[in-house]
Amino acid sequence: MIRSLLTTVFLLLLVQTLCAQSDTLSVDSLMIKQKSPYVALLKPGQKYLALDVTGRIGGFQRHRFFPNEEIKFKYDGKKYREPIYGVTDTTLMLILEDPNTFLPETVHFRLDKIEKIYVNRQIPFITQGTYLFPIAGTLFFVADVVNVSRQEKRLAADTRALRVPAVLIALGAICYKLSFPRYRINKNNRLKVLETY
Repeated sequence: MIRSLLTTVFLLLLVQTLCAQSDTLSVDSLMIKQKSPYVALLKPGQKYLALDVTGRIGGFQRHRFFPNEEIKFKYDGKKYREPIYGVTDTTLMLILEDPNTFLPETVHFRLDKIEKIYVNRQIPFITQGTYLFPIAGTLFFVADVVNVSRQEKRLAADTRALRVPAVLIALGAICYKLSFPRYRINKNNRLKVLETY
């Protein structure tokens, strides 16, 4: 049981490492390759945010956030999830509703005060595992309770059968961590402003 869990974790880390290989394409060709809806808005000199992540296992990764794309981050203890309105050399601009006037206003967030960035990565088969593994574990446990309860004529569960649901839920948690990582901004995870060319 433990050997198969370790093998699965190893395979998941191997897939993450292969998916994390950096590319050398220009931003234009990268967006065209990824069929981004923002290709039409792209022009030379467009500023965007880049999160450079240096991981222990996965190596170097760069996550790009362009204007009009949604970004989720933590700033002064508060989480924000909004489309990027613009990027300057030192700030990120969002359009938020003013709580006093209920009108939209442009709010600047200093890049050096952003605490965390939340990334949504769609990894084939692994992202689906974030909800499929826990569902499978729950169904396995319910089926075991129903079968044991039928035999003993009362509500009961076999404690030996708790291992499988626990392993499946743990695999779901690992898949969640791989698909929806959060990066604390520090010396290993740097947030910077780049320009398209």
